[in-house]
Amino acid sequence: MPFDTVIFSGEGPHADPWHPLAETSAKLAELIGDEGTVAIVTSVDQLAAALDGARLLVVNASANRPGPTPEDEDFARTLDAFLARGGNLLATHSATIAFPDLPIWRSTIGATWEHGRSFHPPIGPSRIRRADVEHPLTSGRGDFEVYDERYTDLAVADIEPLYVHDEGGATHPVVWARTVGDSRIVYNALGHDLRSYESAEHVDLLRRIVAWLRHDA
Repeated sequence: MPFDTVIFSGEGPHADPWHPLAETSAKLAELIGDEGTVAIVTSVDQLAAALDGARLLVVNASANRPGPTPEDEDFARTLDAFLARGGNLLATHSATIAFPDLPIWRSTIGATWEHGRSFHPPIGPSRIRRADVEHPLTSGRGDFEVYDERYTDLAVADIEPLYVHDEGGATHPVVWARTVGDSRIVYNALGHDLRSYESAEHVDLLRRIVAWLRHDA
């Protein structure tokens, strides 16, 4: 039976020393799917087969390297085929660091971590503000608190933030949604470690995101 949702949980070249990706991927699987509906894969060569029949790909990955690898190109082909058939994508937190200099990845999620420019204040209690944009993900919701890193000065494309944070006298995007062809795409900059998911409001937003991406809402 095909999986409805596949989580790509970065390991090796798709991880870094700072993010507990195995832990957060397991928590994501617990929060967003029923038993037997979510698969966690940790290598690109497992991904295409796992995505057969899936509606949603979640990328919870990172990188600690300056540029792409041949495996990144395999990921690009798999992602392109998944989106071409109307698959939907959720990229979380350090996914903006993943697959460095891979054009399809940056253009799909709408942002990248730019070394030497992007940063985050020390992890801690954070106020996340709802932007003044009407969207199913924000309807009836307001600001919320979460214990997390606040990514700042990402290199972003033409996006319309749904949630933001304030740092250095400026406003920075935290969550946004896009549509590419028949595919729905969300980037959620939250989720550094398990403490992020102790926020009931963040968990509620995450579940709302997943329902929208699966076209359940």
